[in-house]
Parts: sequence; structure tokens; C-alpha cells
Amino acid sequence: MNQTPQFPKVGIDDISVYIPSLYLDIQDLAHARGVDPNKLKKGLGLEAIAVPDASEDVITMAGEALLDLVEKNDIKPGEIGRIYVGTESMVDGSKPIASYLLGILEKYYQKGNIDISAMRHIDAVDMTFACIGAIDALQNSLDWVKLNPDQKAIVVSTDWAKYDLGSPGECTQGAGAFAVLVSQDPGILVIDNNWG
Repeated sequence: MNQTPQFPKVGIDDISVYIPSLYLDIQDLAHARGVDPNKLKKGLGLEAIAVPDASEDVITMAGEALLDLVEKNDIKPGEIGRIYVGTESMVDGSKPIASYLLGILEKYYQKGNIDISAMRHIDAVDMTFACIGAIDALQNSLDWVKLNPDQKAIVVSTDWAKYDLGSPGECTQGAGAFAVLVSQDPGILVIDNNWG
């Protein structure tokens, strides 16, 4: 008799978010473009456009979210099995953002005199696809944690959407990043195999 294998419950254990402190109020943009502010505020639900400072980009924003997640959860290098990044904002065609994040984590752990030898086994991949890269990274990581319940996966989404001035998409641009801890017996949300 064939039995369906029983997998542990996995899902989102914690979330960290980073949004740049600079922003453009959506009402100011509406007035500058001659658009009714209610169209943007009530129609699209927009309040402000986050703008990275001169020292910020998708890597630094992702790094801020990642380090906050690691610190809040006291995650050790040997607990992390993968770091998957979903983005549409590549900075280097030959090196994934995830590899930059590994470097940021190495420096963080070394500063605390923590052995980083276990980090050699972390799988670091970017999934580049507008609007769905992070979802693909999350789905993949959920399946991986089911098969490796003693490990944790970190999914990071980071983007800086920029549109031409005066274009229809200008009001929807912005920047930010979040990092999600995926683990067995999660504290926030269990995600099963049914996706809609």
C-alpha cells in the first residue's frame, strides 16, 4: 500500500523589512503632474514613493533586511542552508545579489568572532523575474525546508523600480527590501502545497 510521505509543517517564521528613509509624498507628485491626488491615493492606494539615498541600492537594502532578520532570530551560520533572492533589479549580470549577501553575512559573523566555515554550504541564488521572483524563491525554499527540516532558508526580495519621468508608471515606482525566514514549525504562517 502506497502512503503519501508526511512532511513537517513549514512556512514563514519571521519577516524583516527595510524601506529607505527618503520619500516623495504622492500628493506632491500628483500636484506636479496635474493629476487628482485622490486618483493616486484612493484609486491606487499610494501614499509615498520610497527613494534610495546616494549610498543605497538593492544590495544595501537587502543587506539591511537580512541582517535585521539574522539578529532578531540569533541565526547561526550552520543553520542557514540557502539564501534565495527574488528581484527584477540586477546590479551585475555575472554575480547574483545573493552572493553579495553572503559576503555581508560573512563580515557580520566574523565581527562577532563566529566560525563561518559552515557558510561554504549555503546555496545562494537569484531568481530574476518581475513581480514573481520572490514567490518562486519562496516556493522553492518551502520545498527545500520540507526535505531538510533541520535547516532554515532565507528568502530576500529587493527592488528599486524606476520609471521615466511623466510616464504612466511613475507614480508606482519605489524601493525597498524584505527578508523572510523559512523554517519548520514556523511562528507566523504555515504554508501548505495548495497555491492559488
